[in-house]
Amino acid sequence: MKKLLLFIFLIFVLVWTGKAQSSNRQFDTLHFDKLLCLANQLTENEFCTQTAIGKFSKMEDVSVIEWFSYRHNNAWYTVGGNVSGDKLKIIHHVAFDSLYTMSDYTGTYDTSGLNAYGLALSLANSQFQSIRDTTSIYFNSFVINNPEQTISIYYFPAFQPSGQALYGWEWEYIFDKTGKILLSRNAYTNILTGVWIGQPRELWLNYRNTDKPTPGSIFFALSFRDYFTRIRIDTRISTSTTTKDSIGNYSWSHKMK
Repeated sequence: MKKLLLFIFLIFVLVWTGKAQSSNRQFDTLHFDKLLCLANQLTENEFCTQTAIGKFSKMEDVSVIEWFSYRHNNAWYTVGGNVSGDKLKIIHHVAFDSLYTMSDYTGTYDTSGLNAYGLALSLANSQFQSIRDTTSIYFNSFVINNPEQTISIYYFPAFQPSGQALYGWEWEYIFDKTGKILLSRNAYTNILTGVWIGQPRELWLNYRNTDKPTPGSIFFALSFRDYFTRIRIDTRISTSTTTKDSIGNYSWSHKMK
């Protein structure tokens, strides 16, 4: 009997301690705000890239061209080109103004920087091709120049021809500043989930096997939040929710479990 009482007491202590630790946890807002800034950059990046591809696809086969967008001096630019050896040959170069109106760009630019972006994208694409081939899923790629002078190539599922938005898979290839050396590769592969875009409703994104929202989860929320009443990113220890107020402004709230 004493052993049973001791066992029950230990269980009670463990449960109480777990609840106390849970209540003392705080949401990592600094980490989230950093990812939110990245996700905002990725959504602008995607818009510019897809706008340029859409324009030139009416005139030529753009599938054989490497496309990427970059930000310089608070403006967005998109490049389409081919990589041969260790050089990027630019075929198209367009600029976007503050209203995202696109025009041909003929000004000066950082040749070595664009060359590094093109090389990194080409190398990442060659490694990622096996994933594209085996999944039969459309992916979008993104080139990001990191503050620490490295280059990240992200891959997220694109909006599919079926009319579904997908979440749960994302990849990041990190290269040195020359775009020639792959430093690391990060992947998040949960259950790939398709979401039909249609009648407005509340959407829960299942990220319960990780403790924090991922770049892809926040990017998904920013990309599709206009189609839902609210979107919640549900992780193992927290829930992050984005909603729109009566005048159309979005905000985020976070709740620990």
